[in-house]
Amino acid sequence: MDYICYLSRSKIDSLYLQLHPDGLDEVTEQVVDERSRTADLQAGLSLGQIVSLFKGGITYGRRNVIQRERKVKTAYVEKLADVLINIAVDHGDVPDIGAAPASGPPGSVYYFHRGSFRVETPVSAPTVEDVVTLRSPVGDRTLYLDCSLRYFSEGPEPDGRFLLHSGNHRFFTGDLSLTLQGVFVLFQAENRKIFGTPLYLQLSAAGGSAL
Repeated sequence: MDYICYLSRSKIDSLYLQLHPDGLDEVTEQVVDERSRTADLQAGLSLGQIVSLFKGGITYGRRNVIQRERKVKTAYVEKLADVLINIAVDHGDVPDIGAAPASGPPGSVYYFHRGSFRVETPVSAPTVEDVVTLRSPVGDRTLYLDCSLRYFSEGPEPDGRFLLHSGNHRFFTGDLSLTLQGVFVLFQAENRKIFGTPLYLQLSAAGGSAL
């Protein structure tokens, strides 16, 4: 079962409030104590594919594990769906980053990518305030995505620590690559380097560790 392993709550909140200005009082970054056991997109991401993704019951974090903040995470999946659908309606299909020009105007604010990602700089004693950069090859270029550790689905503990464990240690120490896909905000594409930050990243549970 695929699941969302990373979701930028700050960016989703900002984009969501542009759609629903009256949603300021909705659940955002609250801590909730409830516990519960609970196609090839290389050409880009279309409106139909976005709808299918959420119809399939995609979750923010793995299924069948104890999830802190269950209500909050459910709310963010719903917000993400609204935001992505609005992007597709307003801007058209989200193009694959491989279609972005090597220089000059990017052509789009949002891009999609599916590929093999590795941590650029290994971390050994991370905190939730840290930002890690994930890199992935895009043809003869390299995509760099900046990700706040606090937004990984299996990350922060109730006391605010970010724990490395047997399921994520190899990834965050740079020894293991994971196949991820998602939509990101493009900062810059110059020569052979592409810089951005993701709205979300999706992981195949069958092919990766717990994030």
